[in-house]
Amino acid sequence: MKNARTIITAVLALVCMMGQAQEPFFSTDSAVVRGRIVQYSPSMGFQSLSAMVPDVFTDKRTTVTAEIHEDGTFEKHLLLHHPILNWFYTDQEHIGAQQIPFYICPGDTLDITVRFNDSAIPDCEYHGGHTADVARLLKVRYDELPLLNTCITFGGDIESFNRFADSLYTVQVRGVNEQADRLHFTPFERRLALCDLAGNWGSAYLSYFRQIRDKVTEKDPTAFITAGNAVMERLSQTENYPLLKRLPNEDSLMLATRFFNRYLNRLQWSSPMRYPLNAKRGGSWEDSRENVIEELSLYRDAGRRLFASTKELLPIQLLQLHCINEALGDWFDNGTAEEDFHAVQPFFTHHAVGKMAQRFYDEMAEEVPTIPLPEGEAADFIRSILRQYPNRYIILDFWAMWCAPCKMEIQGTKDFRQRMRARSDLMFIFLANENNPKDKTYLDFVNENLKDEVNIVIDDNRFRQLQDLFGFAGIPFGVTLTPDGRIVRDGLRLHDAEAGYDLFIEIFEEMKKRTTDQTD
Repeated sequence: MKNARTIITAVLALVCMMGQAQEPFFSTDSAVVRGRIVQYSPSMGFQSLSAMVPDVFTDKRTTVTAEIHEDGTFEKHLLLHHPILNWFYTDQEHIGAQQIPFYICPGDTLDITVRFNDSAIPDCEYHGGHTADVARLLKVRYDELPLLNTCITFGGDIESFNRFADSLYTVQVRGVNEQADRLHFTPFERRLALCDLAGNWGSAYLSYFRQIRDKVTEKDPTAFITAGNAVMERLSQTENYPLLKRLPNEDSLMLATRFFNRYLNRLQWSSPMRYPLNAKRGGSWEDSRENVIEELSLYRDAGRRLFASTKELLPIQLLQLHCINEALGDWFDNGTAEEDFHAVQPFFTHHAVGKMAQRFYDEMAEEVPTIPLPEGEAADFIRSILRQYPNRYIILDFWAMWCAPCKMEIQGTKDFRQRMRARSDLMFIFLANENNPKDKTYLDFVNENLKDEVNIVIDDNRFRQLQDLFGFAGIPFGVTLTPDGRIVRDGLRLHDAEAGYDLFIEIFEEMKKRTTDQTD
């Protein structure tokens, strides 16, 4: 087994060196994906294509939507900071044949001709961009769910799990290399496939430890923020995560893969990265300069041990960037942003991450409180709603019956909203992603929790248009609009009701003044 690991490590290093020069990384630029679905008809059951596009620099995922015209053509413009391997999907996302894979880099214009068939991936012809680099890989479909489920449901202890994970990862790396040989992958395709596997493994591997933590916190909700819990102390020890050392965390191509954003999220919320400070602070994460520096230092030190590295690799640098991005707002509000930001800049040793941190700082320094609604069908739909309720700030809340947190928020804020209805300057409007508005379960929920309130049903196509417009992926999600139809940055959302009525109104009045001052 030791010899096998040595060979695999050597192969990964060789592949990385052979493929590195081909990749235009870390250049922020627009990109265009356009194409045509052969023999398209709306009777196929969808009128648009969507892709979940993560931004690893901001730690956000955005659903982008391309409308399909009657002749089957579509086009979507993206803003990218690095290459991405992704896929478009129809509203039948669960059907494998409806996934359209693509690979695109900043500055690319990619053309796709799609012919649906009975296989896992439709027949796609690609022209333009860098598709020649990955033409063979785009025909291979990898499914992340079996690995994730295998790790989450593993019944043994940590030592047994690590032996199992080490063995299975070795087998799967060998399988990717054998597939690459059989399908005549280029060195770059091999490298991308190995990084894709590694991102999937990083996410699934850390999910095993996460489910242990979740079981502990089910019994004791304070366990994750209290010092001295034996299980949490053990989960926070970096030596219990040996597989992470084998993943190609130094390879920038990890960022392009489909699973890296999930891997990064699991890493950020892992016990080694969170529990030591949680136990020290009792779960309080105030964004003072001292606290942020302490958090950045924990990421650095724990990351070096997890990855057996003497420097901060890209995943750790990105976690540190997320930390700064969250703190900047408070620093600007406190009038200490320039000094605080200067104090943390030395942590960013990776040139692209340091550049992005500076960009975030500059953008926030120049940020205006509202932005206008753009042109387009989705924005016109929103304007039609606003016209019905003039002279009010509108809080749109997106929800669905399949979203348990959405329903909990609606149920939990019912009394609060009843009290808010006495105001003439603010209104909640609910947008329900519901394809069957006559369903009894849906109607019963609305009648009980949203009676006499504005609740507008939107189908999947409209929902995805609005996801694209407002830049969100999951729900519940809310957005605030001014009486004259501008989008409020950092606007109020339904969950802000948890602060209580008086504090909510105080924040609302501050927002009104801020947005009014912009127009004066």
